[in-house]
Amino acid sequence: MKNESSNLSVNASIGLVKRIPEGHYVRGSRFHPREAPAKAVSVPEFEIAHVQVTVSQYSAFVGSGSYGDGRWWSEAGWDWLAGKGAGWGREDRLIPAAWSMQIRRPHHPVTGITWYEAQAYCSWLSHQKRQAIRLPTEDEWEYAARGEDGRPFPWGETFDASLTNTLESGLLDTVEAASIEGDISPFEVRDMAGNVQEWTASPYIPMPGEVYPSDVLYVARGGSFNDTIFAARVSYRRAYPPGFFYTFLGFRVVVARI
Repeated sequence: MKNESSNLSVNASIGLVKRIPEGHYVRGSRFHPREAPAKAVSVPEFEIAHVQVTVSQYSAFVGSGSYGDGRWWSEAGWDWLAGKGAGWGREDRLIPAAWSMQIRRPHHPVTGITWYEAQAYCSWLSHQKRQAIRLPTEDEWEYAARGEDGRPFPWGETFDASLTNTLESGLLDTVEAASIEGDISPFEVRDMAGNVQEWTASPYIPMPGEVYPSDVLYVARGGSFNDTIFAARVSYRRAYPPGFFYTFLGFRVVVARI
């Protein structure tokens, strides 16, 4: 594992962040039951990473040997790391899924990450940087993606496959973070419509009749190379168990005011 990461930086990095001022916006939409009803919300000021956490950034966590340090994990996350609970086919819980392939693409967003791992990374990075670093809430995520004018896509009202990385783009894989310049929000946050979906800190409460394979769920936001235009909308919500991972699922961080 150390040899696989030796060609990447082991310096912990938050990366470029964008300041999101305190503001108000209308969350959700009428186009899907999970997005309804639309509701006006207020969001305090925060800072959010301008792209998802990259392989290079995450490799500092892996390369430091901190994966096996219980200080960074929640109790449930530590149990997951120890092999308790569903692994969803994960062979090695001490590195992200398909890590040997991922480290060859250091500037792509890291994927194959569970919610537990994203949380542990934030805890570790907070300690390294002496700052409060965490996953965004879904209110923060949506506000950073759409601004105050209610636009359905980060760049505006109309979908254009050339502006992002979704199924319509035909790329069928992740691309380097921020390499598609059109996928940019009013606050200059990038890759929020495509490339990879993103974990948030917000728990998900199933609607009546929804069936999930877990009683604990967290919201993921944003479209991915595996999603269509419908899921690329900034109001779209989906939910996964915290031990779930996939090649289209990553995360970005927030630097909170303390």
